[in-house]
Amino acid sequence: MVQALPTSINYQFPEDNNKVIMKRLPPASIDLSLLAQTIQRLRRPSGATKQEPFRYPIWAVALANMSIPPAYLMLIGSTLEAIICSVFLGFMVWGCQMVLRGRRTIAVEFIAAFLTGICVAGLSSLGLPIPVYALCIAAIVLFVPGLSIANSLECLAFNDLVSGTSLLGQSALTLIKLFIGIFMGVQVGEAIWGMSDSLTYTNDVPTWMHIAGLPLISIAIGIIFNAQPRDMLLGLPVAVLGMWGPYYLGFGSGWIVGTWLTTVIITLYGTWIAKKMNLTGSIYILQGIIILVPGSRVLVSASESVFEQSILPIPSIGLSALFMFSAIMAGQITAYSIYSPKIER
Repeated sequence: MVQALPTSINYQFPEDNNKVIMKRLPPASIDLSLLAQTIQRLRRPSGATKQEPFRYPIWAVALANMSIPPAYLMLIGSTLEAIICSVFLGFMVWGCQMVLRGRRTIAVEFIAAFLTGICVAGLSSLGLPIPVYALCIAAIVLFVPGLSIANSLECLAFNDLVSGTSLLGQSALTLIKLFIGIFMGVQVGEAIWGMSDSLTYTNDVPTWMHIAGLPLISIAIGIIFNAQPRDMLLGLPVAVLGMWGPYYLGFGSGWIVGTWLTTVIITLYGTWIAKKMNLTGSIYILQGIIILVPGSRVLVSASESVFEQSILPIPSIGLSALFMFSAIMAGQITAYSIYSPKIER
């Protein structure tokens, strides 16, 4: 029996003398390249040459972290000044990840959000036309646990209550750290730099930048999760589906039906490609699901409720996030019931 929790992996198995061996291991980070190499090594003969682990250079990881905030703003719409500022905020957030390692990793979300709030308040005090809270959320959107929330709902749907509730609780604590970090950072920043008016939602992004934001954020996600270039290319179609599928695949039935159908197609595609490549579907599903899950909507909804101002032009954004998570969960269940991810022998 294997039990996956946010902070540990517990497994037990019986030995020949009827003893039950139980072990508790720390969970590994998401490393798609290492996952693929491990599966390939298990399928090779025992005498095959061992492959060196694939790693992107540190400058590529830094560029990926700097690319996600502007790509996010390019997708949702913002001012050009905010997009430029978000590049430097992304570098600062990457620096926080480099400094806060080991036992200090638990504080990286809060510290990054806190420093982001101070910096954005300072930029706003200079008179730059930037949406303060949208820029803060864009800078730390990498930490938003949208994928963990979707996985927790999937675990609950399959009656795995322990893993589901653990992931859901861990995700809620992460969102709290991000929200309170932004709130305190902006308040401290306004105390230091002075009060300034936050710009309401403004979209100055041209169409070509809006389209370019999708491959940019998809490649950045692939680098951060250490996916090989071939796997990133195969995962690009699901990224396109995750971005525009809910709007165009509803066929007049609304975006909730579109989200469900998009999730079904993404999961079926990832599972099919994985079977062809003799790998696991999560390698190819990840890019699309991360873009599809509305994790940032939860943070935006909380910010709008507290600060009483519109951050994104989406009515009832918190309720829409709940419906989207439910549709994603239902879509994954539907896809796995149609096409099993297990390789039949």
